[in-house]
Amino acid sequence: MKNINYYMIFLSFLISFYGKAQLSLAREDETPINDGSVITYNTVDENLATLHYKIKNNSAVPINVRAKVMNIINADGSSFQFCYQNTCLPFIILGAVYPGNSKPAINIPANSEVSSGYTMWNADTGSGTFPIDYIIKYYLVDDFNNEYGMPVTFTYRYNPNATLAVHDMAKGKLSFAEIDATRVKNVISVISKEDISYVLYTADGRTALAGNLKNGKNVIDVSHLQQGNYIVFFKNRRGEAASKKIVKE
Repeated sequence: MKNINYYMIFLSFLISFYGKAQLSLAREDETPINDGSVITYNTVDENLATLHYKIKNNSAVPINVRAKVMNIINADGSSFQFCYQNTCLPFIILGAVYPGNSKPAINIPANSEVSSGYTMWNADTGSGTFPIDYIIKYYLVDDFNNEYGMPVTFTYRYNPNATLAVHDMAKGKLSFAEIDATRVKNVISVISKEDISYVLYTADGRTALAGNLKNGKNVIDVSHLQQGNYIVFFKNRRGEAASKKIVKE
């Protein structure tokens, strides 16, 4: 009878311990990645289409996490970069678990998160017509790799036909970028609230300049460009975009 009582106490402890564990995901800017979310990119540009994310432990007990590739649609996974911990894989395999079950799971201490090095990026353009989906599940495991708790499954989607939000920067301002002046001589002064990319187009649609800007004050050197009208186009890592007409004097 005593052995049964000890077993019941131990079982109750395990149920209580694992029942308190909570897993959640978020993007770099803290936007939640909920179960069933679809994150869409209309480009394969690494600077624009790399998803930076966090795995969070919202409980008072440590957790172990693994990821499983549930489905790959219109691709084979050979051009999908998947990074976690100190590992960066140039491809993924349908049905594979990362880290593999023979390796230690991602351990996240109580009330903390992991984020450094956690990225994914699709470089496959596919047919150029149909979307490409990578469906990945993040889930909790115990010390014997048994799944428990509530997983988070979301879709990373490349859709070449998607029209993501593009805003004209009214009065030179947008939520993630600000331009001091639209009539310039030598530089375009940009204040960015996050890391972004830019492309400067000529009036006839040719690319005059392209590059990346860091969070904070930046300048784009246009001193060598001819006078005339240009369009500067910004994008952040969430796929949001903004454009503004620039006059080079």
